[in-house]
Amino acid sequence: MNQQSTRDDDTAVLDLADGLHREAEQVLADIRLSRILRPYGEVVPTGSYYLNVMVYPDIDLYFPRVAVEKLFEIGGQFASDERVVQVVFEQGDASMPGGLYLKLRIAIGERQRLWKVDLWSLDQELIEQKMGVMRHFAAQLTPALRLQILRYKLSVMTPAGRTPMYSGYFIYKAFIDQGLTDFSAVTRYLQLNGIQIG
Repeated sequence: MNQQSTRDDDTAVLDLADGLHREAEQVLADIRLSRILRPYGEVVPTGSYYLNVMVYPDIDLYFPRVAVEKLFEIGGQFASDERVVQVVFEQGDASMPGGLYLKLRIAIGERQRLWKVDLWSLDQELIEQKMGVMRHFAAQLTPALRLQILRYKLSVMTPAGRTPMYSGYFIYKAFIDQGLTDFSAVTRYLQLNGIQIG
């Protein structure tokens, strides 16, 4: 796992992340996300979009808990846009108790991979709990750490063009809370926490 980089490499990595973040904001505007979800409360960015450490087109958002029937109405509003090519509903898992989930896949832009928007409808208390962790990461995220996280993410991209499933939280924790700097050590930490890599 190559950990060496040049200034040009680093610039390209930062440009990728900044470009994805700008595109993400445009995608959300194009599908009228704010207008559709505004009646239900605040939409809260989270994950790599919130931290500005995106390496592929994936956006995670929380919004207040709504009834299942209402969530299907919301999904229908998104699906009315022909660029939204998939809307998937799921019940929350153990990490999101009581939550409801909508996954949108969106054909916008020139990237080979479709944009994915993960929408979690959660109780406000759970949103605050989850965002407390994200705010902690954001407060500790120096420019140097951001670059290291981005470079590590790019080093473990899967053939599907994404980071390993559920790895984001543990990547941030490894670099920010555990103080790990060696990419092999970060990979071992992820594997110890059940993340499949390689």
